[in-house]
Amino acid sequence: MNKPIPKNAAIKIQQLKKRIEILDRKYRGNARKNLEKYRRVIEATSEGFVELDLKFRIIDHNAKMIELSGLRREDLLLSPFEKLYDKKTVHVHFASNDHLNFEAHLQSRSGRNFPVLFKRSCLRDKHGRPDGYLVLLTELTELKNAQEDLKLAETRYRDIYQNAVQGMYQCTLGGTIYSINPSFSKIFGYEHPAHLLREVVNISSLYKNQNDRQDYLTTLERDRTITNYEIEMVGKDGQSIWVLASARLTKEADGTSLIEGILIDNTQKRMAEDKLRRSRERFRYLADHDNLTGLFNTRYLYRSLEKLIIDSNERREPFSLVFLDMDNFKHVVDTYGHLNGSQALKEVAETLREGLAEHFFGVAYGGDEFVLVLPQSNKEQALEHVRKIRKMMKDSIYLSSKQLQLRMSASFGVATYPDDAADVQELLALADKAMFHVKSSGKDAVGTSDAVE
Repeated sequence: MNKPIPKNAAIKIQQLKKRIEILDRKYRGNARKNLEKYRRVIEATSEGFVELDLKFRIIDHNAKMIELSGLRREDLLLSPFEKLYDKKTVHVHFASNDHLNFEAHLQSRSGRNFPVLFKRSCLRDKHGRPDGYLVLLTELTELKNAQEDLKLAETRYRDIYQNAVQGMYQCTLGGTIYSINPSFSKIFGYEHPAHLLREVVNISSLYKNQNDRQDYLTTLERDRTITNYEIEMVGKDGQSIWVLASARLTKEADGTSLIEGILIDNTQKRMAEDKLRRSRERFRYLADHDNLTGLFNTRYLYRSLEKLIIDSNERREPFSLVFLDMDNFKHVVDTYGHLNGSQALKEVAETLREGLAEHFFGVAYGGDEFVLVLPQSNKEQALEHVRKIRKMMKDSIYLSSKQLQLRMSASFGVATYPDDAADVQELLALADKAMFHVKSSGKDAVGTSDAVE
């Protein structure tokens, strides 16, 4: 027979029941709220979500899975998870007892086939026993497209780098070469970058002048970029190579300063410019000089005489003019030929150059005739100078390079301004007349307008 429950105990039991009911309602409410919050998180995620039982059947999923698979909810529930993807495309990234990450192509009901990253985790109960699986699915289409675009861009960059007509390189400020393209090696006479890198330890050895390299680096460090900087470098054969360099200074992740540059071979253009410059200089030279002898020509003579007249009048200083004509030069040409005759005139011109003082000059007047101009010289000074030149000529042996031993002489005529003439034409005429007077009196002498020596 059951004993009656004491009144106080019954009251406590009722109180406990009510307390349990309150806690149960509170627990259920909190659980419902947590479940709703969990569902909102699952539905809000941009990834597909599925929950699997121990037989790998789908027992729960989110809306994203419907979007990815193209299946209805009732078609997904309890369906084998492995039917969602193509097993032939599986590529495992990571696997352990509780986690498995792999890539595979998901097969959508619409026929769309696209890459997906599957991240599967094992669910365990409170005793640590497997209780199911949770899988997150991330579509990789955009990532794969981006990777393909990056790969294509890298391929195009490599193609541009390898096939560029400009030389491209990377090196440190100290000159250690990181990379060069084929055009860079060809600029310096190497068939392949590997051939250059075997022989060139440091890029500094490619510079003709190390001071030029230092100036280049100083400018680059100051401005950070440089464009069309002309530098003389040297090729495999030791010949000069002129390049136009454009570069920028960057830093590696470790802080190392790196030069990224482009070289354009400017040698042919530089040679053409030098040739044009020499042609212009030659043209300017020939405008005032005789092509055969290298002495001044008559154009320069007349221009200079006009200036000498003005200077002489202003300074009250005389100057002298000498006409000379080679003696028996026709016999030289008839005997040894025109080529040897021209060579003889060149050698005579060299004698005149050696005999003239620094501020005097000689003129090829025409044929075998020459004019000597002696600024700041009166007649006596002029005669003394001409006597020296006459002796030098008589002591010289010409055409020895042609295996000939030829001696030659000349007839000289001297006139002085303003003693003998008042203008250029009269001065030239008097010197010419004095020279012809010598010619008619036996040659090989020095004469003036009133005397012959």
